[in-house]
Amino acid sequence: MVGVRLADDDRGRVPFALLGVLLLVGSATFSGALAGHDPVADRRVDDAMDRATAQADAAVRAAVGDAAREAAANPVTSPANTTVGRLLSEERPFRDYLRLRIALAATERLRAVSVARGGVNATASLPRPTNESALREAMDRVSISGRENGTVLVATVDNVSVEVVRGGRTVATESVTATVGVRTPVLALHDRTESFEYRLDANALDGGTLDATVTTALWASAWTRGWSQYAGAPVDNVVSNDHAALATNAGVLLAEQQAFGATDADARGATGRAAVHAGAQSLLSQTGVPAAPELANALPAPNPSAESAASEVPTNRTINASVGSAADHALVGLLDGHGDAPAYDDVVADAHRAAVAVEADATVVARSDDPPVDLGREWDLVETTTETASSVETVATRTPALEADTTVVVAGSRIVTTSETTTRTWRRGNETFHTDETTETKTRVDLAAVVDPTDLSAPARPIDPAVEPGGALDGENFAAAAAAAEDAVATRGGFDDLARDVAEGDAPESNYATAPTAPGLDGWIRADLVALADHVKNRSVTVSARRVAAGELNPAAELASDLRADRRELVGAPAAYDGVADRARVAVRAAYLDRVLAALDRRANRTAAATGAADDASTDAAIGSLSKAVRAEEVARAALGETRADGANGTGNETGVRFVPDADPMYLSLGGLSGAAIPTVSRGGTYHSLVARNTNLFTLPYGDAADTVLEPVFGANRRVPLRVAARALLAADSTLAATNGTNETLADRRDRLETAVDRSTVPAEEAAEDALRVHTNRSVTERQRILERSLGAWDDPAHRALAVTNGSAARAIAVETAGAGTVEADLLERRLDEAFRTVRRDRSTTVSQRLTNRTVETTRTARQQALADMATDAAMNATKDAVADRVNDTLDSRFGKSFKRVPAGMPVAPVPGYWYATVNVWDVSVAGEFAQFRVHARGDAESLTYARDGSTVALDWDDDGVAETLGRGDRVAFDVETAIVVAVPPSGVGVGDIDGDADERSEGWAGGPGCTVAADCRATE
Repeated sequence: MVGVRLADDDRGRVPFALLGVLLLVGSATFSGALAGHDPVADRRVDDAMDRATAQADAAVRAAVGDAAREAAANPVTSPANTTVGRLLSEERPFRDYLRLRIALAATERLRAVSVARGGVNATASLPRPTNESALREAMDRVSISGRENGTVLVATVDNVSVEVVRGGRTVATESVTATVGVRTPVLALHDRTESFEYRLDANALDGGTLDATVTTALWASAWTRGWSQYAGAPVDNVVSNDHAALATNAGVLLAEQQAFGATDADARGATGRAAVHAGAQSLLSQTGVPAAPELANALPAPNPSAESAASEVPTNRTINASVGSAADHALVGLLDGHGDAPAYDDVVADAHRAAVAVEADATVVARSDDPPVDLGREWDLVETTTETASSVETVATRTPALEADTTVVVAGSRIVTTSETTTRTWRRGNETFHTDETTETKTRVDLAAVVDPTDLSAPARPIDPAVEPGGALDGENFAAAAAAAEDAVATRGGFDDLARDVAEGDAPESNYATAPTAPGLDGWIRADLVALADHVKNRSVTVSARRVAAGELNPAAELASDLRADRRELVGAPAAYDGVADRARVAVRAAYLDRVLAALDRRANRTAAATGAADDASTDAAIGSLSKAVRAEEVARAALGETRADGANGTGNETGVRFVPDADPMYLSLGGLSGAAIPTVSRGGTYHSLVARNTNLFTLPYGDAADTVLEPVFGANRRVPLRVAARALLAADSTLAATNGTNETLADRRDRLETAVDRSTVPAEEAAEDALRVHTNRSVTERQRILERSLGAWDDPAHRALAVTNGSAARAIAVETAGAGTVEADLLERRLDEAFRTVRRDRSTTVSQRLTNRTVETTRTARQQALADMATDAAMNATKDAVADRVNDTLDSRFGKSFKRVPAGMPVAPVPGYWYATVNVWDVSVAGEFAQFRVHARGDAESLTYARDGSTVALDWDDDGVAETLGRGDRVAFDVETAIVVAVPPSGVGVGDIDGDADERSEGWAGGPGCTVAADCRATE
């Protein structure tokens, strides 16, 4: 390189040329005087000084380039606890390391600076450090900064000594500051890599791209697969580590795009291929990975899978929560008088009962008093007598204020004038004197002989007709009560005497009368009640599945609120009741709705308790509350949307420099790699670039988490509901059939489970017989025949148990007893369902959790072994694709969907036979690192490669032949933790991992990412 003065160097940008001139002019300080005053000699000294200074600038420029290349190739991100390592700060180790490199490189480069002019020789130098203190001083002489987004490195080196010697004697010295700008992107490479690593390791709220990507992608995938599983698709594993790995690599690509403005082309292709292999192309579309969906869709399609067959399911799905069995429970309770609420018979009787009374309203309209007589103190009062007289005057009738359903039989109004004369006798000695004081009161008394029906929960309305026959069923109504009301007036002396009594303060007495029921009243009311129950049973609200999953929305409480808002309309009270029968009908409707609301309120409380228990179980599993998980996903989704909107976030090539990431391995896989395949790993090690673990909280086999939620319903006795055990039995049956019964352990456990299920179904059959005895007039023999015919449709214990739990048995028995389509059959079906629901609370109708779990585990093992044997057999005569096709076809034909019948998930508001939604939770953890992560800078700057591979960086700073450790360039590493909550509608198989691996851990999880051999297998030196 030809040395020139920075002020004369017009090859660079204009700002740096000007900067150089200013610094050279302003920083030179002469510390000696020229010997003599020979003008010619002075010019030689000046010329040598100028040329040496220019060469010093060039040497510093070259040193900066050398240092940048060395620092990029072997960066330090973690200082060592050594003499040189302690010079580097924990906050800015790379920049301190670069400064140190520049200081040492400049010291070395300046040794070559020498300018000779005649007998004059000029040199430039920096002190060579010989101890730790001098080394720190050397580093402190260097300051650096970046320009143009880090693609230009500006370095300033202070106290460069320029010395001029003539004849062996120093004639001039100058201490200069060299500031150079070198177009090298070393700072950009480091800063962008640091930004990239931060995006990999930070949480979504703090700008973590990987966290946002993994969370968003896995939520979308889990909801797609979970709802597909609920719909019957063959999904064994809703959330798998393979999906976590795919989402992680997608997140890495997106973080590369944001940090560098480009992605690793090899990694893009590998991610697309992995998506196709996993059958999860839709997962990539959730992440915004550049070109990933196009890559995945351009590759050959895999074998049909549940996810590829199902349309993409967003996480804003809704669930229809209906009143359901609460309507039946209320109906049976009302008809049969269960609970504390009014029973049907009582409500009907109250509707036919009325008070026969005389209502009165008394108002004083006038009053006059004689002034009192005062005879003075000389007179003594010796006697007082009072005489009262009254008169009655008939006036225009005005009826007292009455309730809307009160009927006036006869009414009248009177003015009662009451005179009260008080005579006092006074005496003074032998003298006697009498005084009279008269008070006259006029009281208006409005009277009505009425029939006042008993208060009900139904709205008060006029009854028409009320006191004469007629109305909806042409009943007698309150005709007899009206006659009794007229008699009440007559026996009290008519309105005149009643008015006098009321004016004097005597209240009329009341009696009660009961209207006779109209013919056909019971059947008419029951038919109307059943129709209302059917309508209410189908009432539903649409709720957010996400909010249900979060425990933020209580479906039962929403239903209760909805019904309360419409209660008036559902009661259906007319403007006037069509006779007493109509009033009774509406009163029964109102009483029924009150029972439904009470049932929903109880369910709301159970829902809150179950959600609280689920939160506790989730928190105990270190996942946190369900609502926290849902909020975290919303934050992640919003953050991911923002990063998509920002594009590369200003990481384009506006500086003319392109940054190309180059990772090794290109795809972070869960399988271990031989160290021999990765240059930066010990050949004897097994390298794990990615490890993952996901734990499904609520799945079979049942465990502590599910017990916590189900305990309020089934007790803390480690039992499972009959429905769960029956489905486990069906799965065992189908597996035994598919494997020709060769698994003796499974056969034995299946037989024991069948016995337990059969035994647990007996109480339900006894409850059905009892319901027939109470609610029908069938004989013992007829009842037994009905049960045998109806339950005989299910000839095995598993299907019979399911029929008892899902309502099929109740319907069959009711139809067999009363005929299809009759009110009697509808009522009997509801009574049977209520009887079954009641007995399912008892321990006798549950099954041992241990027996169920062991049967499920054995079934899974046998099934997996059978599938493995099929694959091995198929591989003997088929290609890889044919193996997959054959195994899948055999799985469909021989196993069908029976194994998928084993339920998974947590029921929301668990009541025997009914719940509002099924929720499940996954805790996902991913950790990874790149054995080597390189970034290449290309374009309008020096081509430079920055590499992080975990290597130790050493430096021989004092030329003693021993390199001292500075630190390490840590591998780019990260870890991500997220929680996923999925909610699906009730019934079906629920949602969850049913493959028996509730705690799925990848190879190498225990040791974490890196090598899994005892010896150090970090980067080789």
